[in-house]
Amino acid sequence: MGFIPPPWARKFSEEDLKFRSHSTWEYGYWWVEFGGMLDTFADNETIRDELLAIMLGVWDHIKNSGNHPESENWALDWFGFVPGKRESRRFVGKYLLTQADLDQAAHFEDVIAYEGWPMDTHPPQGIDAKDLNSAHQPFSRYVYGIPLRALVSANVQNLMFAGRNISATHIAFSSTRVMGTCAAMGQGAGTVAALAVRSGRTLDEVLPDTQLIRQFQHRLLEQDAYLPGIAPAKDALSAIVRSSSEQPDGPAANLTDGYTRAMHGPGGARPELAVPGTHRWMSQPGDPAPWIELEWTAPVPVRELAIVFDTGMHRRLTLTHSEEVFQMMEWGAQPETVKDFRVTAYFAGPDAPIRQVIRIRDNYQRQIARQVNLEHVVKLRIDIDGTNGLDHARIFEIRCCQ
Repeated sequence: MGFIPPPWARKFSEEDLKFRSHSTWEYGYWWVEFGGMLDTFADNETIRDELLAIMLGVWDHIKNSGNHPESENWALDWFGFVPGKRESRRFVGKYLLTQADLDQAAHFEDVIAYEGWPMDTHPPQGIDAKDLNSAHQPFSRYVYGIPLRALVSANVQNLMFAGRNISATHIAFSSTRVMGTCAAMGQGAGTVAALAVRSGRTLDEVLPDTQLIRQFQHRLLEQDAYLPGIAPAKDALSAIVRSSSEQPDGPAANLTDGYTRAMHGPGGARPELAVPGTHRWMSQPGDPAPWIELEWTAPVPVRELAIVFDTGMHRRLTLTHSEEVFQMMEWGAQPETVKDFRVTAYFAGPDAPIRQVIRIRDNYQRQIARQVNLEHVVKLRIDIDGTNGLDHARIFEIRCCQ
């Protein structure tokens, strides 16, 4: 498969690309970068044209320089034609997130999202910085929190922002910019906005109200968000917990401790912001029919039932072109996740009626929440009929809401 470059394509030597791996196609050519020394808004078309010349010049080098015989059968199939802006405008908020905040995993009482991506800086000269590595990516010791104040405008009343335009320095932005973090911030901002509107408060009225901030945070925790250093709300429906079996590191009592992730240890949250433990119930591997139940000494109403399963968050799961990363992953439903289960409610009253309220097959989700609207409940039991591969059942939390 030959390639004839257009006359305006850039020319590159092996020396020009010595810090930019290009002997394989598996991880892509994200280092084809240009424009950091220009105005990424006013010079957008110039940047696009030069990026096209660079990209085709790199391809010309791979196909025609003679240094990459492995590319003989490679073909150029498709490329994007709109430049992806790695960094552009950011707004000024009531708080400016800094490199020190990330390095120290600073705790914020108004935290609404978390992140753990490295501070991933690229040379502004892009591909023309041929004597520099294409990226510098030091990891912080811990995951860090992002405060609500960094998402609230400093000078425009009642304006929020989330994603790549939050109030952050250039170095802090190099970590917060990635899509998983943008999604987490979007969840936090959307939840705050909805509850603020419901309460009839402006953002300036919300920020100093610590009780309302806790309400926002507990709502996010109920949605299965994670917020470093924020303790879960106490379950009003405290119950006695029993199970068919348990492991020493996974006692049934973990089910109601309120924590749905193990975030202590290397790469986790700062030690004083995390509670050690697995925070999950784990049945014995030899248990042929594992079950776990909550029992109350007096009848209670249960309006909503939420169950949080283990989805193997210790394991990488991402879209990737890297064969090395690909080998680290389990595709499809994660083996730790409960696949088939039944929830049975036991009621107070004559002859102690029993009713199956939930039955799910082929589950792969981490959190299952259902409106059940039950009255006079004295016991709930979950029977595990199968997992997606693991030899025992795991559940982080069963949450019952009045």
